[in-house]
Amino acid sequence: MTHVDTPSNDPTIRADARRNRRGLLDAAIELILDIGGEPSRDAIAQRAGVGIATLYRHFPDRQDLLRAVVLDVLDRTVEEGNTVLAESATGSEALRRYLHATVDIGLGALNIIHPLLDDVSWPDRHGAAHDLLDRLIDAARHDGAIDDDVTATDIALATIRFCRPLAIGLDPAAERVIAHRQLDSYLDGLMLRRDRTA
Repeated sequence: MTHVDTPSNDPTIRADARRNRRGLLDAAIELILDIGGEPSRDAIAQRAGVGIATLYRHFPDRQDLLRAVVLDVLDRTVEEGNTVLAESATGSEALRRYLHATVDIGLGALNIIHPLLDDVSWPDRHGAAHDLLDRLIDAARHDGAIDDDVTATDIALATIRFCRPLAIGLDPAAERVIAHRQLDSYLDGLMLRRDRTA
């Protein structure tokens, strides 16, 4: 099956259709994180405030919707990472801002639904994400904020843990507060470790 990406900022799509698509993606991400799994299409449409027919117009089948969620999260995290690299005064600030943004954007949803996808071959997206993380870590190393033995894999796996819902019945907003606090503690620990070994 051939998939066609239709980004929410595509100028050929009407403004109301872009808003609906953005709302559906946001609703899907929120619900995936709320329940720790794949939500029903009815629940997504209801959360987005649109009819089920609108959902089907944008995402004709289950795989279209799941794939769109993953690509949306990947694209937004890469975009945010490039922004913080350009704006941050230091590499450690850029890395911290980026990792907190991944929690807010919903990177945890990607990790939940990734195993449900029939096709996960997007070398351009994976390449951009890996390149971005490498640049963020290099910038933090250049500052002397983290040790040379801290790898992109270390940071990526830690971030996945912070982004995944705990599935213990916490309010989603409270869970995000905890994730941000624990992420700061993790990063502070990396940087203290660097100070002790310098």
